[in-house]
Amino acid sequence: MNTPTAWTPTPITRSVDHKYTYQGQTYPGVTSILKVIDKSDALMSWAARNTAEAAVGLHNTADGPGNAFEMLLAHVGEEGTIKALTSRSSWKRDEAAQLGTEVHNLADMVVNAQPTPAMPEAVRTRVLAYADWWKASGWTLRSSEAMVAHPGAGYGGTLDILARDRDGKTVLADIKTGRGVYREAVLQLTAYGLAPLIQTKGVVYAMPKIDRYAILHVTTDGVREIEVPVGKLEEVAFYACCDLYLWAETTKGKRL
Repeated sequence: MNTPTAWTPTPITRSVDHKYTYQGQTYPGVTSILKVIDKSDALMSWAARNTAEAAVGLHNTADGPGNAFEMLLAHVGEEGTIKALTSRSSWKRDEAAQLGTEVHNLADMVVNAQPTPAMPEAVRTRVLAYADWWKASGWTLRSSEAMVAHPGAGYGGTLDILARDRDGKTVLADIKTGRGVYREAVLQLTAYGLAPLIQTKGVVYAMPKIDRYAILHVTTDGVREIEVPVGKLEEVAFYACCDLYLWAETTKGKRL
C-alpha cells in the first residue's frame, strides 16, 4: 500500500468535552452523536439489576440479615433509601467507564511497545490478555488513538487501532471492555471508517482504504475478536444518527 499523502498542516484538536475542531470549525464527537440511539432495553435491565444487587447486599451484611438496610432506612427515610439504591447504577457505570479508559490507555502502550506501570488486578488481567492476543494476532500497528474528522458530515472522533493484519489488510478496530458489546459499536466503527481525514503524529492525512473492521472485546477471560460487517446500510444508519443529533441539538430547550 502506498504511503498516505499529507492533507494539510492544520491539526485536528480535541477539547476536554470531546468536541473536535478542524480548520476553525468545531464538530461533535462520534460517541456524542451515537447517544441518540435508544439503549433503554439493555440499560433499564442493567440498572434494575444493579438496584436489586444493592438491596440484597445491604440485607446480607455482616451486621446480620436486614440490619444495614434497616439502619439506612432509619437514617435517611424511604425517599433517601430509594435514591441510594437507584444511584448504584450511576456509580457502577462510572466505575466501568474508568476501567475501560485505563485498559484503553494501557493497551495503547502495549501496541506501541512501551513499558506499562503497576496497575490494579482487574486492569492488569485485561491488559495482559490483550498483550498476549496482540503478540499472537500477527497484526502490525499503523496508528493508535488517532483523531479523525469528517468536515462534510460534521463530526470528529478518536479511533482505537488502525493496523495491518497478518494478510496485509488494513483493519480498523475498537476495544471494548464491558460485559457485552452493543450494536452502536458497529456504527462507531462505521463513522471512523467514513471519515476522510486521520491525524497521526500531529499531521493530517487522507484516511486509507479500510479492508475490514473488528471489535476487540477484552475481558478477564481473554480477547474475543469480533468481525464487523460495514456496508451501505451501516453508513446510512450512521448518517441518520448525525441528522437526528443535529435535530435534537437545534430543538434543545424549545417548548411546544
